[in-house]
Amino acid sequence: SSAGLTVDLSAASSQDVTVDYAVTGTATGSGTDYTLANGTLTISAGSTTGTITIAGIIDDSIDEPNETVIVTLSNPSNATLGSDKVHTYTITDDENTPIIDFNTTSSSGAESVTSKAITVDLSGASSQNVTVDYAVTGTATGSGTDYTLANGTLTINAGSTTGTITIAGIVNDSLDEDNETVILTLSNSTNATLGSDNVHTYTIFDNDDAPVVD
Repeated sequence: SSAGLTVDLSAASSQDVTVDYAVTGTATGSGTDYTLANGTLTISAGSTTGTITIAGIIDDSIDEPNETVIVTLSNPSNATLGSDKVHTYTITDDENTPIIDFNTTSSSGAESVTSKAITVDLSGASSQNVTVDYAVTGTATGSGTDYTLANGTLTINAGSTTGTITIAGIVNDSLDEDNETVILTLSNSTNATLGSDNVHTYTIFDNDDAPVVD
């Protein structure tokens, strides 16, 4: 939850030594990832070391890249600034990359149901957008004949854990026909690992009576 960065003097001084420090890096301060603001370190007379503390390091549950806290020294008094004036502290993320796959592997509806949203889940939130490609196959015909949906890419925004692929424009025709399927297959995920439930089959049930012959 905290890290102490040691600042050294090559020898003790009879006077207090001060040095300013500035905080930068990819991690976010002000209590989001850690707590430390720009400031001034004082090393008391007779001492040879001081400590700048990166406090309140947050152990969140979000998958994210490793982040840095960079502390840069400047403007010393009663001492000369040495060459090792920059320290980079790396906060190593300890969450697993989330898994992305379908919430369920099958569903169904009558052809009178005009659209169907298929849910795609992440096993945990990410600090980055997650994308996954999907391909559309099955016995139903797309391009507005039985439904409207083409191959594409789903984006789940950073911080979210679900997204939807919508089978739109399902046509309620008057033809007696077999039940038909729309099969969605996920591939090529970024910022997530593809899970085992990567295929969803949606079945469109025909609601027309068989014709009578006489």
